[in-house]
Amino acid sequence: MKKIIVLIIIIVLLAIAFFIVKPRISNNYYIKGQQSVDSLKYEMAVDLLSKSIKFNKKNSQALLARGNSYYQLNEFENALNDFNLLLVLEENSFEGLFGKGLVLIKMKDYLKATESLKKANSLNNNNSDLYYFLGYSKLVLTEYEEALEYLNKAIKLESNYADAYHQRGIVKANLGDLEGSIEDFNDALKLDKDNLDAYQRRVKYRINKADYNGAIEDYNSIIELDSENQDAYYQRGYFKLQIKDFNGAIKDFDKSIQINSKDAKSYKKRGNAKFALKEYDEAIKDYDKSSQLDINDEEPHYRKGTALIYKSELTAAVKCFNKAISLKKDYYEVYYIRGVAQAMQSKYELSLKDFDLAIKYNKSFYDAYLGRATSLGMLEKHNLAIDDYNFYIKHITNNGNAYINRGVSRINIEDFDGGCADFKKALDLGVEKAQDMLNIYCTSSN
Repeated sequence: MKKIIVLIIIIVLLAIAFFIVKPRISNNYYIKGQQSVDSLKYEMAVDLLSKSIKFNKKNSQALLARGNSYYQLNEFENALNDFNLLLVLEENSFEGLFGKGLVLIKMKDYLKATESLKKANSLNNNNSDLYYFLGYSKLVLTEYEEALEYLNKAIKLESNYADAYHQRGIVKANLGDLEGSIEDFNDALKLDKDNLDAYQRRVKYRINKADYNGAIEDYNSIIELDSENQDAYYQRGYFKLQIKDFNGAIKDFDKSIQINSKDAKSYKKRGNAKFALKEYDEAIKDYDKSSQLDINDEEPHYRKGTALIYKSELTAAVKCFNKAISLKKDYYEVYYIRGVAQAMQSKYELSLKDFDLAIKYNKSFYDAYLGRATSLGMLEKHNLAIDDYNFYIKHITNNGNAYINRGVSRINIEDFDGGCADFKKALDLGVEKAQDMLNIYCTSSN
């Protein structure tokens, strides 16, 4: 009997000793787990912190550390569970509420994330990161005014907060403050020159302002950060086209095609650059490749036809224009240029039909009126030609050749005063052959 009593006492004493020692064991595992966290060894940290929690389920520090470790391992469900357990133990844990908010952002539950972050903010209103993530969540929820308010506070607390400037730039853009948006992207990039998204966003607003050199600078930076970014080479090539750096554009389109040999638009734009350099045969090859890759794109046929005109291959050019129109019925530019090709073959009646169609689809396409006037003049329909010249010159006042042509039609209807006035105007605009017309028809100039 005594042996049984002694055994019971020993068991009780051991149980008491274990109960007393458990928190100490838990703390030892927590310390080791925290050291693993500090060393960025999160899987090891989770294992040690789990042992800590096993010995003391109320070890809030271990729950917090394990929740943060799960977060770093992208195990967001487990992280959320730990933060919730922590908040059961400590309802007003700033770290628990903040951590929960961050996890919910990763889980794309921005409404609940905002609720948790606001509770954390009520406990500590002097944390720039907290305001940043509140601003970010409101941005995603398209609540831009509130997002701006939170991001302003983040920047006020931390003036070198690059990500806050970045996100505020996006908010301002959505609020229509493009100038303020660019200023924020500038500040973000001063603080973090490797922020690829900031370059990509800033470049959009530079494009809206037709700041093509600035856009090229941004694409330079984007390519430095991502040397295989095919779209960046394409876009930089496109803007080099705009500033007439045709050789530079070709190099960029070459690189774009090297990265993606099936990108039809890169071939097309490279063709445009080669066309500008009068490399018509090479341009045509690119237009052919572009149309092979994208059979529904009408533009390469239009561009190829234009190149063929410059090669004096007018019949082939008209076939290309026909194909372009079959793909886009209201392609007024093509009706116009096909009309030019017909006129160059002395097919003036056909050219008139094309100029009429160009005007039908775009009544403000003034070159079509000029083309029609020229063909009408060649058909000796001078009164109608003069009507078109009048309309064209009303809108385009500095084309000396239009004045010469109208002058010729006026002479043909014996309006010598009007014709001579047109020749004089053409001469004032720098058209030297106008002097010959004055010498022939306008005796007062002799």
